Amino acid sequence: MYRWELDEPAEGELAGLGQAARKALAEFMDAVVIVDPAEYQRRPNEPLGALRTLPFGYHSQGLVSFLIYPPDDLVLVVKIQWIGD
Repeated sequence: MYRWELDEPAEGELAGLGQAARKALAEFMDAVVIVDPAEYQRRPNEPLGALRTLPFGYHSQGLVSFLIYPPDDLVLVVKIQWIGD
C-alpha cells in the first residue's frame, strides 16, 4: 500500500489552511493511497502520468497536486490550493 507525504512547500501551504481544509485533505489523500494513486478518479482518456492534480473537499473547494513514486510506494504532495472558507 502507498503512503503519502508532503514536500516542504506543501507543508507550508497546509499550515496556512484551516482545520476543516486540513481534515478534508487528509481524508482525501488517505483514500488515494488505499487504491492505485495513478488510477484514482482517473478520467477516460486521461494519460497515465506521475503528476496528478485532483479536487478535494466536501464541495471540491481545493486542488491537490501529487507525484507518484511506485518503487517507494510513495505519493508526494507538492501543491495544495484551497478556495473554500
